[in-house]
Amino acid sequence: MKLRTLGRTDVQVSEIGFGGIPIIPSEDLDLTDELINHALDSGITYLDNARAYPTSEMKFGRVLKDRRDEAFLATKTHGRDRDTAWQHLEESLKDLQTDSLDLWQLHDISTADLWDQVMGPSGALEAAREAQDQGIVKYVGLSGHSIEMLLRAIDSGEFDTILCAYNLGIHDTGDEVLPKAAASNTGVAIMKPLSGGIFFRREEIDISPEKAWHFVLERPEVSVGLAGIKCMRDIDQAVAASESFQPLSDDEKQDLIEKANYLGDDVCRNCGYCIKDCPQNIDIPRIMRIHDEGRVFPYEWPRFGKEYASIEPQADACVECRNCEEACPFDLPIVERLAMVHKRLAGRV
Repeated sequence: MKLRTLGRTDVQVSEIGFGGIPIIPSEDLDLTDELINHALDSGITYLDNARAYPTSEMKFGRVLKDRRDEAFLATKTHGRDRDTAWQHLEESLKDLQTDSLDLWQLHDISTADLWDQVMGPSGALEAAREAQDQGIVKYVGLSGHSIEMLLRAIDSGEFDTILCAYNLGIHDTGDEVLPKAAASNTGVAIMKPLSGGIFFRREEIDISPEKAWHFVLERPEVSVGLAGIKCMRDIDQAVAASESFQPLSDDEKQDLIEKANYLGDDVCRNCGYCIKDCPQNIDIPRIMRIHDEGRVFPYEWPRFGKEYASIEPQADACVECRNCEEACPFDLPIVERLAMVHKRLAGRV
């Protein structure tokens, strides 16, 4: 596994990391043990998690209790004030079965209001500095989806790393955020490098995971790309992409970008944020995929009808609490789209 320097930390980390969201739904702890162990065995050292990812930290902890020294361990707090952040830190350490973190990140700071909360008096950053002073946390980072807030984080000089999206479908961060991070020696971790796999749904689109990874890895500003891992194949494909890396020509990049946008811009990126706060446990990303593909390939609605019939609970279980829309980093009208799919497909097989 190739290593890259994580900004001003000077720590060498694997250029492929393990993101903690995809293993949330799994109830097979033996399988998640195998996945995490296989990642470590394959040379993946950077493990990323968050307090907001139910059960995920616990699953990492089951393996890390015996292999902590092999990992650069990162997690996040969505607490905005000092006390809540400290509570999250204590809970994270317990679930991860460790007494320290390599990187603690302020999670999803994507609005000016959230910035003011975490950076102000008794804000979450205060907890991070206290944890550093006590030797519990080595480095402090920030994650977000707003270019404005990411640039503000870099300019502030307060953060050793940023975590942002960059892939064939979302690459505007490459214009200013990545170069500015490099200029300030801020480490860059990339979330959603494969955009939740939406590029690989249709054979006619002709984009391989390898090429999608190469698009991310060719940026020298990137320290690590976080693989969304659900199975052994995800690990092996990511590692193989690292090993086979070749720079893309300008024509190749443009061709891949055009192919990746086959569903348009306002599509579900399968990040999974919407699932964790849904009181009805609706498989929102799956239904959103049906919506997005049905809009572009209307002749396939009969096939989608069969798939929708197998989903339980269906979209009519939605109570319109809109937790999903609040969690969606792309501001998609999720409730409206769930209702549209149900209206079109309910009872049709």
